[in-house]
Amino acid sequence: MTGNKGTSRREILKRCVATVGVAALADVASTLTNGLAFAETVRAAQTGKKEAARAEPNAAAEVASRREFPPRFELKLTKRRARSTDSYTQGLVFEIDAETGREILYESGGQYGKSKLRKIDLESGKILREYRFSKRYFAEGIAVVDDRIFALTWRERACFVFNKKTFEKLDEFRYSGEGWGLAFDAETKTLAMSDGTSKIRVLDPKTFRQKRAFDVWYLDANGRERKLMNLNELEFVGGELWTNVYQTNKIVRIDPATGRVLQAIDFSKIVPESLRSSWEYVLNGIAFDGAKNRLFLTGKCWPTLFEFSAVPDKTAAKSV
Repeated sequence: MTGNKGTSRREILKRCVATVGVAALADVASTLTNGLAFAETVRAAQTGKKEAARAEPNAAAEVASRREFPPRFELKLTKRRARSTDSYTQGLVFEIDAETGREILYESGGQYGKSKLRKIDLESGKILREYRFSKRYFAEGIAVVDDRIFALTWRERACFVFNKKTFEKLDEFRYSGEGWGLAFDAETKTLAMSDGTSKIRVLDPKTFRQKRAFDVWYLDANGRERKLMNLNELEFVGGELWTNVYQTNKIVRIDPATGRVLQAIDFSKIVPESLRSSWEYVLNGIAFDGAKNRLFLTGKCWPTLFEFSAVPDKTAAKSV
């Protein structure tokens, strides 16, 4: 190989290598620049997804916060009905019998060896049908879904499904933890279940699988959020979830979208005088007639079923 005059072969080779190296570095730099740009695009996309994911719950909470509920209900005691005192009431559901047109109460009663499911004629108090649970089961809350009755058990982790008409046992679902209260939300076609804690589980009635869960909370005197424990019997009233707090005679209204307590209502004045000395025989039995805005309340082994006119206040208030 020859070159310009005065230029050695070694020098020519060095220049060639340098020229090729610069070109190669330029290609590498271009590749790196493009790669970094692509990486930035990916990062921006991922960041956007994360921000969107974070924004979705906030947006849902914002929408939920705009749900409006009555600040209170006008509750007027309209009737007292005598009832059997042999039922340690755990669940209560009102319904119109499709065949007879009768006003019906379905009631579950607890305690080992005494647990039962009953169909009761509201007007006469007559027991139309009864199912006795095995002595190994402590029956808890119930819910009616179409032509079926779902019945929880306390510590046995079993939910039995009965034919509403015949009380024939159709199915059985298993769950973790304890079973306390149960209610069917006709709007969302889901079940709400309590377990004695602050948590409400939302379940698919077809599979009894959990769709979501939320804690019930309230603001204390200092404006701090506090979880409300001992949630027991459940009932849906006008889109709200009502529950009694075990070992008290209080019922709380809950926004099921946020879990916030909207109002606490004290029913201590209706507790039968003969049972006021016992911590055990507390209010536990809530049923609602949406067509006539009637609220039915009773308690464990109470001799009386109380009927209230329950009309929501016309002035709406935000839930949060």
